[in-house]
Amino acid sequence: MNSPDPRSQLQLLVSLAINGERERAVAVARDFSDKYVAAEAWRLLAEVNANLQRWDLALFDLGIALQHLPGARHLRLRRALLLEQKGDAPAALAELQRLVHEDADSPQLLVHLARGLEHAERSNEAEQTIEAALRRWPVDAGLHRALAGLRWQRSAAIEALQPLQRALAAHPREMPLRLVAADLARSTGSPDEALRLLEEGLAMAPDSSTLLTSIGVLLDDLGRLAEARHQLEAAVARAPAAVQPRRNLIPTLLRLADAPTALRVATDLLGELPDDQQLIAWRATALRMLGDPQYRQLFDYDRLVRASELVPPAQFADIAAFNAAFAVELTRLHRATKHPLAQSLRGGTQTSRNLPADNPLVTAFFAMLQAPIRDYIAHLRHGDAVHPVDRRVRTGYRIAGSWSVKLDPGGFHVNHVHPQGWLSSAYYVELPVSVPGDSSRAGWLKFGEPAIAIPGCEPEHFVEPRPGLLVLFPSYLWHGTVPFAKGGRRLTAAFDVLPS
Repeated sequence: MNSPDPRSQLQLLVSLAINGERERAVAVARDFSDKYVAAEAWRLLAEVNANLQRWDLALFDLGIALQHLPGARHLRLRRALLLEQKGDAPAALAELQRLVHEDADSPQLLVHLARGLEHAERSNEAEQTIEAALRRWPVDAGLHRALAGLRWQRSAAIEALQPLQRALAAHPREMPLRLVAADLARSTGSPDEALRLLEEGLAMAPDSSTLLTSIGVLLDDLGRLAEARHQLEAAVARAPAAVQPRRNLIPTLLRLADAPTALRVATDLLGELPDDQQLIAWRATALRMLGDPQYRQLFDYDRLVRASELVPPAQFADIAAFNAAFAVELTRLHRATKHPLAQSLRGGTQTSRNLPADNPLVTAFFAMLQAPIRDYIAHLRHGDAVHPVDRRVRTGYRIAGSWSVKLDPGGFHVNHVHPQGWLSSAYYVELPVSVPGDSSRAGWLKFGEPAIAIPGCEPEHFVEPRPGLLVLFPSYLWHGTVPFAKGGRRLTAAFDVLPS
């Protein structure tokens, strides 16, 4: 009798793990006698758990993979990245440094090392690492993006893009380099320069769906909507199965008031990606424009936006005392001098990684969240198989990403959603003195206004912030903040929740 095909067995293992049948998946992994196949089986189990944000179990599985292939560099790199995602930055950096000391064999490894160094407040070493890597791999797009991001974060805006510009001048046909250069030009407020770079690239590669998509997005930014639609539809025609051209077509259709077509495209994509929060938001916007009652079922603020006061740990006299201590710890994590590239905030900074789980105040904060999160889930409609929030209810939950935002006077969050979330949040640690009771709603959390300006789609719901308040809401709800012009800073902690 022929032994089972390892590939089909690995596929079975992944299917079992994804469907929650871990014991059966582990049994499949243990049956492999070939050390390479066995290592791959345990690596796949680790990836399933990593996708579910189960870091300890993912690291356990990866440890068994390394028992089969001790010293395997790809497994050690993955372990370092899992440690980073778990919040154990020192252990992640130590592993990355060991790998580089043995052999700096890839640009990706050095990008990860540079990010670890930057997180450890060794920014000069981080830049030097990337600069040295670029001397070895001068056209690597990932290295150029990393260097530009590091320099941008320390306010070296002009200096940030110079190496990339020089590399592109020397290698004009390097399309990944050109796409990164255009993306960074757009992110730093130079859409005309980004468009020039992309149109030059399209002249060299006229059938590129990626270039056509990027040009369409930029033309939309510039308000040239008919041209944007033409380019995006051309991208879809060249790559009809690709998600990104169709996804980027939707906001252009909405701005052109073609809500029926936008609704069709969004609905089709949700058939492929049913939990994509960005697509749910775009579809809801099309429904709103059409006056469809389904919109209010999705953007039901009374049911789906819940605010509650957190209860501090016993060692703190009140929530103000906890927030004062928490603010000190969060402030230490804000090391950049300006907002990250391609993020939703303006006039402030955001922490670069998950809040450190080994910090006692962060641990206390996560413990304080348990009751309000469970209360929110308890109020959902269990058994509803259709609504994008209710149908995903499970017995448990997990925190899937956490960060802090510090906004200075004049700062704000542009309207956005959290594409990979289920529930999202805002916890107010510190607020400007001008915010409470302000009739202008300066600094308030607003809901319902899309990321693009659409007549008739103004904000519909507001929450007045106050220190100690936690707000929970579906990740697909458009949300942002009303700018505030004076007072002190606005310090928040935020996280996403996924069902478990």
